[in-house]
Amino acid sequence: MTVLLPLCLSVEINREGLPYTGLNTTDWETGVLPPLTDMWELNDFQIAAKNVLAARWYASYRTAALDQVTYQANLNIWKKIRLNGFTFRDVSNVNLNTTILGYNFTVPFFIAPAAYAGHTNESAELSLARSAGKLGALYVPSIESSKTLQQIADAGFSNQTMFHQEYVWSNRTLLIEQLRQIEAAGYKAIFLTVDNTGVNGIRVQAMRQTGQLDSDSGHSASFTLEALAEIRNLTTLPIVPKGIKTAADAKTCLDLGFPAIYVSNHGGRVLDGVPTSVEILLDIRRQYPEVFEQMEVYADGGVRSANHVIALLALGAKAVGLGRSPIWANIYGEEGVDRMLMLLQVELQTSLQLMGEADVQNVVGNTSYINTKQVEVDYFGVN
Repeated sequence: MTVLLPLCLSVEINREGLPYTGLNTTDWETGVLPPLTDMWELNDFQIAAKNVLAARWYASYRTAALDQVTYQANLNIWKKIRLNGFTFRDVSNVNLNTTILGYNFTVPFFIAPAAYAGHTNESAELSLARSAGKLGALYVPSIESSKTLQQIADAGFSNQTMFHQEYVWSNRTLLIEQLRQIEAAGYKAIFLTVDNTGVNGIRVQAMRQTGQLDSDSGHSASFTLEALAEIRNLTTLPIVPKGIKTAADAKTCLDLGFPAIYVSNHGGRVLDGVPTSVEILLDIRRQYPEVFEQMEVYADGGVRSANHVIALLALGAKAVGLGRSPIWANIYGEEGVDRMLMLLQVELQTSLQLMGEADVQNVVGNTSYINTKQVEVDYFGVN
């Protein structure tokens, strides 16, 4: 059930710096769900969510830490990247299929963990699971979901593969029990979020709505390499550390034998001022290129179009996560998430064809498809 604002005729919505692509909101009514047929790109769903959600719940998803420098950088980094389009190539048969930890998926993007989807729709995580399953995409529910992990697993299709997210709780009993439940429910891997150490980020925008500080996360503040090794012994499922923000930590995970890492700054919601995933991937490639050769790498952060997916793939990501966009689309429930995923899929196929590439796997780690010189000058200070 969507939480609505008081009814008001006609509305113009602050786009908060999102690119304008012709979305006309003047016929919308505040607090009323706009027509789904108005949605033609991922940013449209955020505008629709801002129109219909109560301010507290919109802020809870949109918020970022402190001055939101990293949040804005996530959205703006793409302006510094150019895609190379090659001609004279056969692109009549496009392949978007990929594998993640050996499991087959139809697209190289996935629905990333995002907490409490029930604030957008009563279907909560169930619609996200079903939409991902219909497309053949990966869904990774948050451990802080509105529905139980068993309910989410049951909502999926019999042949659907889902992973699950977990936090490093200071309550060891809780951690062990959740890992047991994740295994028992049939999830195939764990994205272990490692960038929340003891406290959440200071998310001012959300605090203005709640009137409360939100810093005590219940996460362990003594999470060392020894503690990480111990968690690996608590489950038979493969663990992917999520929240890698430095090349040094990527190399550490490789040395420890993890099958994959997840490069992410948590949507700018934790430590403000950290690099974007684009910059982190460039730094890993610069210092430890063997990371991409010997383990899988996933990434997210400000992904709002297929061109962003392509850029991260070309930088070495095997798969790309979507955080806020599926949540915004979920104001329409399953039908909205279906449309959001379909639009991104069509964008991806179209952009690949226009770049002269028929197989998305040929893009992964292939920097000939992108020009990142401007990012490198800004980040590394070199020409």
